Amino acid sequence: MHDESIKATDSFDTVYCIGKGGCGSVYKANLPSGSIVAVKKLHSFHDGERTCDKEFLNETRALTKIRHQNIVKLYGFCSYARHSFLVYEYLEGGNLATILGNDKKAKDLDWSKRVNIVKGVANALSYMHHNCSPSIVHRDTTSKSILLELQIFINGGFLREMVRERDGWTWGGRK
Repeated sequence: MHDESIKATDSFDTVYCIGKGGCGSVYKANLPSGSIVAVKKLHSFHDGERTCDKEFLNETRALTKIRHQNIVKLYGFCSYARHSFLVYEYLEGGNLATILGNDKKAKDLDWSKRVNIVKGVANALSYMHHNCSPSIVHRDTTSKSILLELQIFINGGFLREMVRERDGWTWGGRK
């Protein structure tokens, strides 16, 4: 997965960058298998230290143990002295902040869809707080960390928004 991710992002070229956060940048990667994934590369060394090692460890621990329909899937991770990154499920719909910042897309996101997004986020947070042991606390729940996926249901012929969480997982203590 390491070599495929680096090759698919052309060594993390900015052309493939689809987002930036406090601890890393996210890249869209088309793997040789035909799969499209999101690769979150942690920021490089800063003053001789990696500033996000703890966050990387926390996010890896949390996402390798949980499975929920409203939480993005972690496919794998790589940790090397040169760089560390996480490989996630890629969600085509983008994040909620981008959608709400676009007048046309925001208008298409009617109130019933917005209520479904809120319910999805609430279900994911509830799962992390009440069904994980120890509990997981998400310290950065913002519109930028809410990813949307448009999924076509052939039998129903309609689009449905699926909400998944992305950045800022924190390994929390027991309740």
